[in-house]
Amino acid sequence: MEDLFKKLVYTGVGVVSMTAEKLQEAVDKLVDERKMSADEGKKLVDEFFDTTEEKKKEFEGQLSSIVEKIVRSFKFASNKEMSELTERIKTLEAHAGIVGEVEESEKKAVKKAPAKTKTVAAK
Repeated sequence: MEDLFKKLVYTGVGVVSMTAEKLQEAVDKLVDERKMSADEGKKLVDEFFDTTEEKKKEFEGQLSSIVEKIVRSFKFASNKEMSELTERIKTLEAHAGIVGEVEESEKKAVKKAPAKTKTVAAK
């Protein structure tokens, strides 16, 4: 999902970049042909960039809102919630007197776990 958003944003940036280049070329041509003054051309290009920047901010806000809705719909824990849960676990472990023991026992269990095989009783 994140890759899709990145591709969308990069595509938009590419389109804006190409449009800006084409606009600058068109303005330069009009200035060379004396159909537009250099000041008018500069003003036109500046307005384009200002408008583009405004639209970019609007798009980022909308995209951020969409991503937040998606994340909420999956009910992922936020960084704050994860930190709070980690602290609660540490507190509970400390009260139970098993600080660090759970992690060590899990590591040992993984190393010592025998391969599961089925044994069939002979009849």
